[in-house]
Amino acid sequence: MPAPAVDAFGLLGLAPRFDVDAAQLERAFFERSKELHPDRFATRPVAERVAALSKSRALNDAYQLLKREVTRAEYLLAHEGLTIGDNERIDPALVMELLEEREVLAEARAKGDLPRIEQLCESMRARRRAALDQVKTLFGAAEALTDEPRKAQLADIKRQLILLRYVERYLEECDAALDEE
Repeated sequence: MPAPAVDAFGLLGLAPRFDVDAAQLERAFFERSKELHPDRFATRPVAERVAALSKSRALNDAYQLLKREVTRAEYLLAHEGLTIGDNERIDPALVMELLEEREVLAEARAKGDLPRIEQLCESMRARRRAALDQVKTLFGAAEALTDEPRKAQLADIKRQLILLRYVERYLEECDAALDEE
């Protein structure tokens, strides 16, 4: 995710932080949506209608970005100047572990072993939850840090988000395996 051009939190009137209350986020979105809804500008000049539509679209994009924990975390990191590319390095031992887990899933899939596939999927969902909990903890701790300790904390968050990309791909394979059944 490149450095943000738009302040997604600002559009929704929220403070930029990872730990956002989902109900508060939704409330803020619906309140702002009412103010910017294009129907409210139906009788206005074309330029105002176009501007309202553009603002409404930006608000929708901001809400979609912030309501998902992973994209919200990536957005916050990008605000700090840390982006995650397509070919980020990951600990080789972790890569091997993830490859082995994918092989186990592929074997269960080839055998049509639905209970095993479901077990593997649930295990990876638990891993996803643990990684997201770690991201939340790291962001919370980073708020109180400055300079080098903060940069190190943000680098740890980035590592967790890279891991989550691998986990998400595994879960996509899980969904595909379960859809076959």
